Amino acid sequence: MKKNNLFIKALSLILASLFLLTAFSACSNSNEKPEEEKKEGLDISAYIIVRKDASDKRITSETANLKKTIESTLDVALTVGTDWYNPSSAPDPNAKEILIDKTNRKESEEALAKLEGMPKDSFVIDITENKIVIVGKSTIGTVRAMKTFVNNYVLPSKYAGIIDISAGMTLTKEYDVLQNIYIEDKLDIDVEVVSTIIQSTRPGEYTDVLGTPATIYYPTYPSIVELQYQENEEDNGKLVAILEFSSSNDNSTWGSVWESTDKGESWKIIARPRETLDRTIKGISMAHIYELPAAVGDMPAGTLLYSGTSVDYSRRSQIAIWRSFDAGHTWKEYTMVASAGGLKEGIWEPFTWYDESDGYLYCFYSDDSDPRHDQKLVYKRSKDGKTWSDVCHVCAFDNPADRPGMLAMTKMGNGEYFAVYEYCGSENCHIYYKTTKDITSWNPSDPGTKLKAGGYSVGSAPWCVWTSAGGECGTLIVTGMWESGGDGTHRMFVSFDYGKTWETMTNPLPYDLGNEATEHDHIGYSPSLFVGADRSVIYYLNTTNTNDPKYAVAEIKFARLKLYEQ
Repeated sequence: MKKNNLFIKALSLILASLFLLTAFSACSNSNEKPEEEKKEGLDISAYIIVRKDASDKRITSETANLKKTIESTLDVALTVGTDWYNPSSAPDPNAKEILIDKTNRKESEEALAKLEGMPKDSFVIDITENKIVIVGKSTIGTVRAMKTFVNNYVLPSKYAGIIDISAGMTLTKEYDVLQNIYIEDKLDIDVEVVSTIIQSTRPGEYTDVLGTPATIYYPTYPSIVELQYQENEEDNGKLVAILEFSSSNDNSTWGSVWESTDKGESWKIIARPRETLDRTIKGISMAHIYELPAAVGDMPAGTLLYSGTSVDYSRRSQIAIWRSFDAGHTWKEYTMVASAGGLKEGIWEPFTWYDESDGYLYCFYSDDSDPRHDQKLVYKRSKDGKTWSDVCHVCAFDNPADRPGMLAMTKMGNGEYFAVYEYCGSENCHIYYKTTKDITSWNPSDPGTKLKAGGYSVGSAPWCVWTSAGGECGTLIVTGMWESGGDGTHRMFVSFDYGKTWETMTNPLPYDLGNEATEHDHIGYSPSLFVGADRSVIYYLNTTNTNDPKYAVAEIKFARLKLYEQ
């Protein structure tokens, strides 16, 4: 009996244990909710956006954009009001508000005080218990503050209605814009830096790269690149520009290479390439600089190419290419693309391009050597940079007297190549353009489309770039030397739909073609634009006037442009 009792007791304990385990298991797998994840940040779902009652058009428009972005990102519905109030009842200090610009709230005044002594466009974002203050010392400062608020606080948020405040409760930025170029809901550009690379000088005011005192005459034909593919990482980000000028140390026009290590704020000359394949020719002109994004023949990615016309105008011209393996400090002429006659039968204005779709290096240029055409646009291509194809045509018009020339090209986000050129002859050097999806397939007899925007058109010395920055279809920019139909203001032409429609914008480097001393100096002639590694940055070079029309009449100026998304 004892054994049976003991067995029953043991069995009971086992069953009880199993019951407890089952119950524990059942509890652990019950519908109990896990602890809710903690939402870090500030809930702004109950806030009201308040702007200055007398806000200008730009602030009003950008405030509406801010509201739209917050609502779509954080899944909230906000209202917008102004800071106007009935004098008999002051604003509620406890109201939850996002204050835009210089409102009459004391929090706006307190935030502005933090910018005392800072540059003219500086801004502050100040977050307190129930106020978010977004204000700049200027209109453009306030606009940039709104964009920074979106980028640093709204877009990083993970939860509905909650802004991420990890960027800090107070964020100030020293900010100073030289110029802002704006087309409502389409274009927003800051001119951040303007500097001078070189200008005409009086005797003895300039020392060339060899250390010899010299006088500089007629700087022109600038071209620029930002280094992106250098093996030495320290070189990436440097700006390298080329231009031509005559000096009192020789009687010919030579090319020169310049470097900036501070994004264009200052420049120094680092090289002057010389003609070596044909030593009877003394001058190099009309050059273009290009950095290889991939290897071509024995040239690795990052090789710099200096393509130019080496010319003795009385008898001979040739398109030659120099290359540099050390970020532009030393150069060697290594290939001749084509050769022709002198001034009346020459070849000019090369434009170099590597195309990743087929692995060819292309060299486009203007060709006067065909007796059937006054001038035509052609290209050759090469797999190794040394052996070049036969001539292929881009523009060879039916009227032999017409002269298409000075081609520049960019590739747009829709996969099309966009080429601009001046159409001299019957079209008086107005700028035309054409597009193709195949870089080897152009209709040479097609004159293309005249570039126009409203009552404006542009002519001579064209250049173009496309960048993905600025909007859904990116931004396409074309510039040239002169404008017709305008008021004397030199404009750039911009498109936000791959060239289907056009608008104009202010030229960030203005110049005066009416100055009687400038005609020989190619003012506004052969500008250059380059899109940086940061696709929102564009580098711009042009030949402009100086303040001394008696002697120093021309200079090469640089501008760094910053595009903002619309």
